[in-house]
Amino acid sequence: MKIPIIVSSFTARFFLGLVFSSFAGFISWVFFFDGSGVDQNAYYLRQSLIIGLPVGITVSLMWWNTESSGIIMIIQAGLVCLFTICVAFLIVNFSNIDVGTTLVGPSLRVPVISLGDIFKKMLMGAVLGGNVVASLFFLYRSLFHKEI
Repeated sequence: MKIPIIVSSFTARFFLGLVFSSFAGFISWVFFFDGSGVDQNAYYLRQSLIIGLPVGITVSLMWWNTESSGIIMIIQAGLVCLFTICVAFLIVNFSNIDVGTTLVGPSLRVPVISLGDIFKKMLMGAVLGGNVVASLFFLYRSLFHKEI
């Protein structure tokens, strides 16, 4: 068994997956961010697509295994992309978002949602979730099918 090779490959892929997918999600959010949303759920879904899709693609590339068949890797990439989008959407819907208030006029307080908090939670969830799912695929293929 090639345990040292599996451990070093796992560690390198996980670290590079975290770094590059975070960068891809941030760059995509910077270029495609649109602050005007008609509906809150539609806004969250659009932002989770903007963040989750490039994160999923980058994670899939970092965990790409050339010894596996192409169809298996394409299915894995599709599942990782779908998972990163869903995790980003679910985290922002089920977590507490920082909300402050601001004054409009002399005495009317309106809630203000922290976009930075939304972005941070969506990006962290997509990056960590995508890397964990891709690493599980990698461990399965490397331990049971002897593909590194």
